[in-house]
Amino acid sequence: MSAWKKSHPNMASRCCSTVKQILAGFIWAGLLTILLGGTAMAAEKARGARKFPLEMDALMGALSDTHRPAAVSVQGFPRTVSYRFVRYDFASDRMSEETRSVTLAHQPQRIIPHSIGLTEILWAIVPHERLIAVHKSCKDRQFSFLAPLLPKDLPTYGTDDAEIVIGYRPDLVLTSFYSNENFLHQLQTAHVPLAQFGFFDDLESIKEQILLAGRLTGEEASAQRLVSVMNEKLRDIQTAVRQRREKMSKPPSVLYYDNMAYVAGAGTTFDSMCRALGVVNIAAAKGIRNFKQIDYETLLQWNPDVIIVPEESTFDRQLYNQEILATARAVRQKNIRKMPTVYLLSSSQYLIASINYLAGLLYESSF
Repeated sequence: MSAWKKSHPNMASRCCSTVKQILAGFIWAGLLTILLGGTAMAAEKARGARKFPLEMDALMGALSDTHRPAAVSVQGFPRTVSYRFVRYDFASDRMSEETRSVTLAHQPQRIIPHSIGLTEILWAIVPHERLIAVHKSCKDRQFSFLAPLLPKDLPTYGTDDAEIVIGYRPDLVLTSFYSNENFLHQLQTAHVPLAQFGFFDDLESIKEQILLAGRLTGEEASAQRLVSVMNEKLRDIQTAVRQRREKMSKPPSVLYYDNMAYVAGAGTTFDSMCRALGVVNIAAAKGIRNFKQIDYETLLQWNPDVIIVPEESTFDRQLYNQEILATARAVRQKNIRKMPTVYLLSSSQYLIASINYLAGLLYESSF
């Protein structure tokens, strides 16, 4: 689960792409380079601020376009797509799953995603003109990697705007496990085809969602290619990190800590980033699941090597100025690092870019 779930209860935004058909082949490759040269403001800032295992703009480009035109066979649609829906009960900390199915009369041509993450997935695997509206948060650079790329005239809607979504006459709406029940009910009453994606908390569950999006949209090959790119880029990051870490006696211990005193434990995408890099997420190691508030005394007791805070906050200065934390290792060694919110909240294929960013923060003197 990303930090978005914790900080924005009505967040049909983060797991949420978009319009105008982009030219194929070499023309598309050139255009993508131009677009992604100014892609996420965070990527621009990251490139100028520090080095990473992989060059950030090239990585963002690879993750942003894996669609390749492919003829849909006559047997492709109508189709019934059965899939695993994972439900997580936050109160009892229990997972459950069920099998769901969606019947589609034809390949969807008017698609609306209800979260940022789903929008980012569709942007990479589906022709953009098939995305007819996006959640308004998809155009916010603090939360969405696609914000600089989305056409200004692409329609947007709010979390609970079911009537507006229905008015766009979609032939498929992709919703998330946190989509509002009333929103879902109104779509079902209007007989709008919809698929609800289940709980996710790591790379593997995001890959599963990508493959499901491919099956629902008839873009299986493009979805599989996106997963392959993710696997390839992650291997490259991990190889670079292993080489840099050879001189270290042990991997660093890391803590995500925000200005509301929340830490990210097991069952979060931040923990997934740490596991991908082979570093210790000290909150998870101490038995924390999801997000929990801790006080300064606990932070001092855990004493992580590195503390990660949101870049848009001034929380690093607050921690440095706390007298009680004067002896904390990360404070003494000036190892409180700032990470842009858009990377902290990633819930799509861009989680690979977040892993690349975190690696740059942890080993910034090595790349």
